[in-house]
Amino acid sequence: MGADNVDAFQRLVFSVPGVRVQAAALVGLSGVYGLATFASIWLFTPFAPDPSRIVPVAVLIFLLPFAVAAELFPRVLDGYPRSWSYFLALTSQSVLFVYALVLSGANNVGNAWSIIWLSFITLYLINILVLVVSTGIDRSDRILLLSLVEPAALIGAFYALGGSDFGFTTYRHVFAFASLLIAAGFLVLVLVVVDYLIKSNTDVSAFELTSGLLRNDRESLDLGVEARPFVETFAVDNGDRLTLAAPWVHPGPLGGFGGGQLSGNVIDALNADRGERSDGGGDDGRRGDGGDGGDRVGADPPEGSAGFFFHVPCTHKEDLSNPADAERILDAVAEPDRTDRASRLVTESYGEREGYADIRFHGRRIGDKEVIVLHGEGIDDYDTGVFMRDVDHDEVLLVDQHRHDIQNGPDVEIQYGTDRADRLKRAFDDFRDTLADAPLGDYAAGFALADADQHALAFVESVDGEETLWIGVDTNGLTPDVRATADRYRDEFDAVIPFSTDTHASIHELANMRESDTDAIERAIDRAVDDVAPATVGLASRRTGPVKLLKNDYNGLVFSVNILIRLTVISLVTLYALLVLWLFF
Repeated sequence: MGADNVDAFQRLVFSVPGVRVQAAALVGLSGVYGLATFASIWLFTPFAPDPSRIVPVAVLIFLLPFAVAAELFPRVLDGYPRSWSYFLALTSQSVLFVYALVLSGANNVGNAWSIIWLSFITLYLINILVLVVSTGIDRSDRILLLSLVEPAALIGAFYALGGSDFGFTTYRHVFAFASLLIAAGFLVLVLVVVDYLIKSNTDVSAFELTSGLLRNDRESLDLGVEARPFVETFAVDNGDRLTLAAPWVHPGPLGGFGGGQLSGNVIDALNADRGERSDGGGDDGRRGDGGDGGDRVGADPPEGSAGFFFHVPCTHKEDLSNPADAERILDAVAEPDRTDRASRLVTESYGEREGYADIRFHGRRIGDKEVIVLHGEGIDDYDTGVFMRDVDHDEVLLVDQHRHDIQNGPDVEIQYGTDRADRLKRAFDDFRDTLADAPLGDYAAGFALADADQHALAFVESVDGEETLWIGVDTNGLTPDVRATADRYRDEFDAVIPFSTDTHASIHELANMRESDTDAIERAIDRAVDDVAPATVGLASRRTGPVKLLKNDYNGLVFSVNILIRLTVISLVTLYALLVLWLFF
């Protein structure tokens, strides 16, 4: 994703088991925690608790407060998943068990009282923080009351099990309850300040952003400036039609926000029954500058047609602000003039050449136009002007392979005007000079989409007996098994070009994806090989209608979120330290 992205959000994301599994775990762990608490008190304190208390402790302390909260939270907070609620309950249950073990080491009644109330306050704050982050700060009033369920139930259980026998004074009760309210007030103040600071800089609520990402909501960001980016269309026809859309728009920023789901939406649209779509494009009749739209690709695609997405070298500054603007991207997908003549694949590496940057190009002439693919070692993204500042988009399609490891990607972004950018541009221009001399031959091609939930493409080109295999997946980088699959086919083809779309559609996949459906990809490769036939190929380019791109607002958003996430962590650690000092000293 790169160093400039909100990488911290990936750490918030993981899969939770189903409700039945978690409910069973809640019941089972309550018994384990009750028994372990009883054993620790019996072993490490002078008390000799009655074994008959094990079941009441397990039920009243470790089960009922958390089971009630797990069922109550999603009923009061609309849209809060029940599985998340049970996971929060299991987490709180484990935190309470840790405090129960600490309690067995208390050396006097006063310290025991402080530990008990510190545990109640901790559970209260955990619930407030998690619920605000995952549902939004606009529900903070309801969350403050709802989060009291667990502490209130535990206080009731404490006295039901004989807590009044310790003779705690009214002052201690008032002091402890006041501490709980003060801690909650401090936490809410920190969250409100964080939200205010981010809103004042970017006009985006940090908690709306976070909760939307976690729920995978589809939202527009009120950021950015109006632009009309190019959309390049690469089309192949061998009886069936393959359309690859290459918008000069970055598929981000993340999840359903802005253009995070752009690549998947474009692929779905190109592979849908496009005849059902009106010529007017979007719901509001907007269109690109393709005139009446008669030359739009896929208006009536032949059976067997397929579509996919190319990622061009650009950065998050080219992210869409509004996910609905994907419709204008589709409106700009054009019908190229095609030719049956293309060159063999030309490949050059510039890593060891003096005066050039470490980059590798593959390229092919198609008639009088060029399709070029780049891979920059250790580079994540490039400003749009690095390569194309003086190049006609009607003549050249430039694709970024984005083939880095999906969980261990580079964090370097190439800025326009830097020395490294100049060396990359020099290599690009040199490669174009070399490619211009490549002779043309008869062109053939075959293609197939993977029969899997994951978008993937196998595309085979043949010119004068030379065969090139493209393997495309709708991911942000390549999983190790896709890279290994590409390597296995290098003996069968003259060149293999694996690429990803750099999608940011799913924060869950960004955080957790480790493998792809390579069996489906291999079946698609076999079908693409069988499908190879004489073909025509073409390239076209046109601008979209007005859309909003984030541009420099993206940097403001990312910098604010990254700084304030760290500020929030520091504030919470400080709050906990102050609580310990307040209650014990």
